[in-house]
Amino acid sequence: MIHYRNNGIGVKLVRKKRYQEDLTVEPIYWQVTYKRKSRLYSTGFSYTVEEWDDFLNKQLRKHKDTKETLQNYFDNTLQPLIKKFAENNSFSFVALENKLKRKDHQNINVNEAFKYKIEALVENNKIGNATIYSSTINALMKFKHYKRLRKNADKEAFIKQCIECKHISVGKKALNITAKIVFEEITPEFLTECERFWLDIKIAHGTIGIYMRTLRAIIKNEEGEKPYINSEEYPFGKKRGKYDIPEGGRREVALELEGIWGIEGFETDIDPLILARDVIVFMYYGNGMNFGDFCRLMYEDIDAPTQEIVFQRKKTLRDGEKPTYIYVPLLPPMVEIINRHGNKKQDGYIFPFLNGIEPTSENEDKIKEAINAALAPINSSLKIIAEKLELDPELSTSYSRNSYITHLTTEMYVNPIVVKKMVGHSTKKDVTAGYVNLTPKKRREINSKLLNPNKKYTTINSGKAVETG
Repeated sequence: MIHYRNNGIGVKLVRKKRYQEDLTVEPIYWQVTYKRKSRLYSTGFSYTVEEWDDFLNKQLRKHKDTKETLQNYFDNTLQPLIKKFAENNSFSFVALENKLKRKDHQNINVNEAFKYKIEALVENNKIGNATIYSSTINALMKFKHYKRLRKNADKEAFIKQCIECKHISVGKKALNITAKIVFEEITPEFLTECERFWLDIKIAHGTIGIYMRTLRAIIKNEEGEKPYINSEEYPFGKKRGKYDIPEGGRREVALELEGIWGIEGFETDIDPLILARDVIVFMYYGNGMNFGDFCRLMYEDIDAPTQEIVFQRKKTLRDGEKPTYIYVPLLPPMVEIINRHGNKKQDGYIFPFLNGIEPTSENEDKIKEAINAALAPINSSLKIIAEKLELDPELSTSYSRNSYITHLTTEMYVNPIVVKKMVGHSTKKDVTAGYVNLTPKKRREINSKLLNPNKKYTTINSGKAVETG
């Protein structure tokens, strides 16, 4: 009846049987297929195998209304969505499901809107952005819980608990609050009280600005049919009676080079802190690579003649586009970190976070889940290190990339096109970029200037251990 394909995305109607003997009434589904994966979406109709055969192959009057209903749903809902995804080359199952759910967005609450957005970001490997959305909804739920408390003593105790658990995101001591929030609650008064509460639990002004802009993005629902809150009730703005987001919300998430050296020199015998220290140092010296790319590194990515790691940044991979490779000089501290934490059997991933998961498109969901699971405890440990070294208390793996780019551009005055090539940013719009060709020697020269001149590094040279620095 309906069998549609567009740019690798397929849609058809299927009857899914549960038992080998096909004797019962079974549900009919929309089957959407993409890159050899498929998901089923209920139609609400069910047939026996004989009825389904008649439905497909005969023009019976009793099936007329059902066929019209399915055809209308396909024409008015499924096909337009698939067509738009195909034209923008932006299809994912999470994105499709979010669009379908938003067709009924009158019943959606704030928690669900955040959930759908986070799922879409994770599926597209935007782990950093997903973390920001997760932190925002968690902070909002804490405020909602606080509002429910009636006694001042209970409110004060909860504020104290939030402060004590601020940097604990995993384990028994983590403060996990669940509270349903509906969009009707999001008023200027709600946001003003929320800001005051966040300040009481020691959330920085800059972070509050980030959280409020993230909530504003959810409300605008630019990927959906319309905003979750209409223009009359929209709570944000500079006019009287609206909530004005604090200035300075875009906090600088970068460390000075001395801060990186401080982390590198941090001594401890606590394994999670050692791992977190080494991860952020490796990522920083590794051209500021992100955590997802760090986990995906393979021993086969190491080019022995140039002593560089060569990989494609996952975030920028696009079907049909010419691949962009990032070349990372293997500096002495990176070799030391591989020796401490790397897989001893050098025929797969360099680091063990994805061990047992083949790097295939079919396993992409498992890979992303493993990356997310590894990221949370590392970021928690980094906040402990930051406290001991008196660094930014919000320290996380995302600081490595921002710190690397900031130092190259503002301290070393490296040409912006060179910086873009080092970190894998697009240079398509710069006509002079094609004339900039970096050699392994030049890349090593740039990154070697980041090393601590007062630290002695041990590395391998012609089979012998030597100290440098």
